[in-house]
Amino acid sequence: MSSSSSMSSAYVVNPTLSTPVCFCDVEATVRYSNTSTNTGRAFLGCRKYNTKGLPYCKYFKWIDSQDIDQDLLERKNDLLRKEAYLDKILDDIQKREIQFRKMADEIEKRQIELTNINEEIVKNISILLQQQADLRRSHTLSSLFWAFVIVLLCYLLLAMRGYGM
Repeated sequence: MSSSSSMSSAYVVNPTLSTPVCFCDVEATVRYSNTSTNTGRAFLGCRKYNTKGLPYCKYFKWIDSQDIDQDLLERKNDLLRKEAYLDKILDDIQKREIQFRKMADEIEKRQIELTNINEEIVKNISILLQQQADLRRSHTLSSLFWAFVIVLLCYLLLAMRGYGM
């Protein structure tokens, strides 16, 4: 296996795998060799390589197709696990939404009940106030009646004394 040199040529592909970081602390780029001995073979290299005027670190690592397949399989399994987890979360959210709707319906029902109870209380208070006013009026009339009776008795007593009875 030969390593790449400044004489080798390669074309760049956007990385789709979890790629390591090169010595420049930049994500390494997947490239494919165009040399006669390694035509089409994938390798990782510094992203800054062959970029006009930028210094690069000469990071280089061959990528075997088995490594890529294993990485893809791991990513697929990881994505399937995450999808199952998200499906579970979505299911939980939908169950909670149903619970919240039931609770909202129950709250609305209780608000209607409380409104009806409040209206009944207001009605009963109105009746009680009317009864209280009627009692005061009755008390006032009773007091006036007895005052009239007392005045009349006093008048009769004075009248009977005045006539010598």
